[in-house]
Formats: sequence, structure tokens, C-alpha cells
Amino acid sequence: MSHTNNLISFLRHYGPIPAGDNMYDELIQSEIERHGIDPAIHITPARLQKVQENFESSEPRNVILTGTAGDGKTYHCRRIWTDLGGDPEQWKVGKKIVSLTLPASGKMLTIVKDLSELTVSEKNNLFANLAIAVVGGSANNVYLVAANDGQLLASWRDWSDSQGKEEHKVFKIVEDMLVDERTSDDALNLNLFNLSRLDASEHFQELVEQLVEHPQWSQCEGCDLLNKDGSTICPIRINRERLRNGSNGSVFRKRLGELMKLARANHMHIPIRDLLLLGVNILLGDRQERQILLTCRTAKNRAEKQDYRLTNPYANVFGANLPERQRQQYQVFNTLEAFGIGRETDNKFDNLLIYGIYDGSKLYKELVSMDTHYGASAYEAYLRDYLEGERESIDEFMSALSRQRQRLFFSLPTESALDPWRLTVYQASGRFLTFVDGLANRSDVSRVTELLVRGLNRTFCGMMIDDGAKLYLASSGGDGRGRIASLLNYDLPTTRHRRDPYLNFAIGSDGATPCLQIIDPASQGDGIVDSLTLQLTHFEYLVRVASGSLPASFSRQCNEDFLDFKLRLIKRLDDLDLIVEESSGDEISLQALTVDERGRAHTDNIRIRLSS
Repeated sequence: MSHTNNLISFLRHYGPIPAGDNMYDELIQSEIERHGIDPAIHITPARLQKVQENFESSEPRNVILTGTAGDGKTYHCRRIWTDLGGDPEQWKVGKKIVSLTLPASGKMLTIVKDLSELTVSEKNNLFANLAIAVVGGSANNVYLVAANDGQLLASWRDWSDSQGKEEHKVFKIVEDMLVDERTSDDALNLNLFNLSRLDASEHFQELVEQLVEHPQWSQCEGCDLLNKDGSTICPIRINRERLRNGSNGSVFRKRLGELMKLARANHMHIPIRDLLLLGVNILLGDRQERQILLTCRTAKNRAEKQDYRLTNPYANVFGANLPERQRQQYQVFNTLEAFGIGRETDNKFDNLLIYGIYDGSKLYKELVSMDTHYGASAYEAYLRDYLEGERESIDEFMSALSRQRQRLFFSLPTESALDPWRLTVYQASGRFLTFVDGLANRSDVSRVTELLVRGLNRTFCGMMIDDGAKLYLASSGGDGRGRIASLLNYDLPTTRHRRDPYLNFAIGSDGATPCLQIIDPASQGDGIVDSLTLQLTHFEYLVRVASGSLPASFSRQCNEDFLDFKLRLIKRLDDLDLIVEESSGDEISLQALTVDERGRAHTDNIRIRLSS
């Protein structure tokens, strides 16, 4: 009988298996007990401490936990139940709603495990009581409700529409809280926590650390594939080593974390459940038909045949071991696939991968030949066929080439002369991460700022302006959306000014995205005239335009977003009456914007006499 590790058998339940056991907190708990997993793999619940402190207080507030499927809502509820004295066995019975008396306040806490599981009549009854509780009308009852965002709003709206004005007013406040991402409102006795607004990159690192450093990896001892010196030919343990943090850290993990941050900055949410699924798939993914995930037995089979191309962890990141239809069911694979890693490239990378073996390239040896499992052995046979004119296997070569690009993206050393982000759709991602980090730490970001302003000027004016020290707001007459905008409305400095409006970049409220702001120092409050959040796509657009691309070539939607912002901003600045009119009653004074051959902007005063 072949050697097996219970940890591997257990981890398969977290992977993209058809049974879908990873979908339910209750099923995972039973598997933990069955396989004797200790400690259990989990993340520190994002809002657990705050929710616990709330219900342990003498005046607890009602709590609603929202988010998408897999964000840990049920886990939070179960922990609150058990930590406050609830019977774990009663939780397992499967009731939709459970209740217990809170020790500190003596109030009855009602926990709704999942709003979507309730019938219409059960929902109506819940909302009737919850509405009373959140407006302070119930002295003895508080609620903890887990609900998906859409389900919560749709169900509450349907109920409130059949009620009076006060009930509908409560719904509107809750809706506004969710839209505005506020956790509380003075009018309601309610805390609303959206678990989808959390940083996936931090959670992923925590989960991977638990996966690869779990003490039950020791059960591999005695396996034929594991040598006494710790070396191994087991594909599972090879993939594990790629994810482990050595003395210099894991580049693989670092790049994965950066992709998570970029996805968040592009408003692409990855549920907690999918993060764990991703980690397991990297370790156990198997492209052998109908296998999907490795077992200890199939891992031994791959090792004996040295068929590591089927267990490539870099391809597993994108769900390459799954049929396309099944892969599309998981948000994490769709999100990571959107970066185009494997499809995107440039000449430096492809020249290295295709001709480096024959050029005696030192870089090829370091980056391809030295990876004995997923580099040369998984690629060079296809390369030779391609270079020797074998065209029948061109598809296999292109797939192998794509996997090498993926491998390079996740393994290129940080100090490499090659930029891994050139292998993605968002080639300015490295700059984006540096810019966000600089804004957060208040370090010098002037070079990136100048680049962004140049992109803005070229978009706003439709001319090849090289100036990145001043923002030009120009229109073209009519609706102001003409391709060339040469009538200058405002020119704003990009450094802080004491009297006049200026352009400023700041980190957004989510801590993940930069925000473009126009500040009027003379106005009251924060002085923000208008602002625009720069998602990753917006940032990429501006960098490409600043580097010579035509404004609408990368993204027509981004082009429209910036033109809308420009027109809105011009109107708001007009409303501030910042311009002192020099025109007399019988003439109009305009400023025409022109650009010389060096990309420098110039303004010319034009006076138009009005006929009487």
C-alpha cells in the first residue's frame, strides 16, 4: 500500500472539486474532525473581534455581515455562537436561526446564519423584528444577520415596499450605508460590516503560510519520494517548496500577493474561500485528464514518469488543470486570467525563450535550464520541434511557451533586468504599486505624478503635450467632447498652492487605489472641488497615453471616463468664479492652446468682437 498523508486528503476538500465541499463551513468542520487536522487551517476573522466586543458589551448593537459567497460570514456567526457560550452540537443541527442569551446584557441574540436560506414568510418576519430593533424599539432583542449584499437589499426592499414610510426609510438608510461603505449611521442601532472590502493579499499570505508550514507535512516521512536530506521528487512537495519563504522570501508568493493588490485596485474582489482554493490548486493541481487534483498515489505516478508538466504550479494559478467551463465557475481564476499572463509578452522575453538556448545565453541557463522540473524539461522538446519546422505540433509549442512566460512572471528575481509586468496586460503595474506605496508612506512620487499629468493633458486636449508640471483643462466648443480641445479653460499647478486650485494625488479611502483630487485652498472643509479614483485600468491608460499611445487605443471607456471628469471639473471650477473677466461688453476674450514641435504648450489670447 502506498504512503499517504491525511493532510493531502483533507486539502483536496478545499480545492476545485466537483463535490463542492469547500462551499460550506459545516462540511469543512466535519472533514477536519475526520482527518484529524490540528491545527485547523483558517484566517483571523476580519471583524470577529469587533463583533465579539459589541455583543459582550452592556449595550450591544445589531450587526449585519454582508459580502459575497465565501467571504466568511457563516464562520463569523459560528465563532460568535461558540465564543458566547452556544452549544457547538446545536449549531451543527442545521437550524437556519439560532438564539442565545448574552451574558453581559441579558439580551436575546438571534443569529441568522444565511438570509438566502429563509423562505419569504421567514424573511418578512425577520425584517419586521429587525426593523424594530435597529430603530431602538426593542429593549430585549439584538440580531446578527449574515447576508449577501444583493440578497439583503432585494429582500429588505421587497418587505419595506409593502410597509409604511418609516419602514421604507429604515431600508433606505441601510442601502445608503452599504453603497457609501459606512459601518454605522446615527439614525440606527446597527453596525454593517461588508467583508468584501478586505485586503485579499494579506489574507492570502496568511493562508499560504498555514498551508505550506502545517505540522502534518511531517506525515510525509517514510514516503519513498522523500529523501533523508529533505530533497524530493514528489510534485506536491516540489510545489510546496516554491511557495515556502526561504531566507530571501518567495518570489512566487510575492507576485501572487501583488496580483491580489492589483485586483483589489481594479475593483475585482476575490472571496476568502477562493483564496484557499487557489493555494490548494497551486499545490495539488494536476492536468491529467479527469484528475484535477493530485493524491499521494497519483503524485508518485507523476514522479516516477517525471511528468511534471502536468503539475506545473504556475499554470495551476490560472486553473489550467480544470476544464474551461469548470474554471469559469471560480472568481479567483477569472480575476487572475484577466491579467493576461502567458498571453502577453514582448520581444525581450520571447527572444530569450526561443533563441536563448542556441545563443549560449547565460540568462537562459539561469532562468530556464536550471529549473529542472518546470523549465527546460517541460519546454525544450516543443521548442526544438518548432525551430526544426515541425508545424503539426504548433499548438503544443504555443501552450508550452505560454507556460514558460507564466513561470518567468512568478519566478523572475526582483532585481532582474527583465520587467515581469511586461508579461501582463497591465504593464505599468510595477509603477502602480510603487505609486500607491509612495502615497501611503508620503515618499517622493513626483516622477510618476509627472507621467500621469502628461497622460491627462494629452487626453484632455487631444494634443501631444509633454508638460507634466501643469494640468490643462481645455474644451472644443459644443458639448466639449471633440477630439481636439484647444480652448483653454484652466491651467492648474501640480504642487500645493496657497490661493489657487491645484492638482493633488492621495491614497483612496480603501488604501489600495490612488485618487486624483482638485483642491481649492480658499474653500471651507477639505477643499476638494472634485476627485476621481484611479483604478488600475485608468492608471495603465494614462501611462500608455503619456508614452505615446493614442487616447482611445487602449481603452475607449477610460477615455470617456476622463473626458466626463474634465467636463464636470470645468463646470465646478466655473461655479467657483475663479476667472476675473477682462472682456468688455462688446467683445469676448478666449485663450487658444497650441503645442510646438517639442511638446511645449503655449497660450494665445484671442479677442472676438461682438457685433451690435
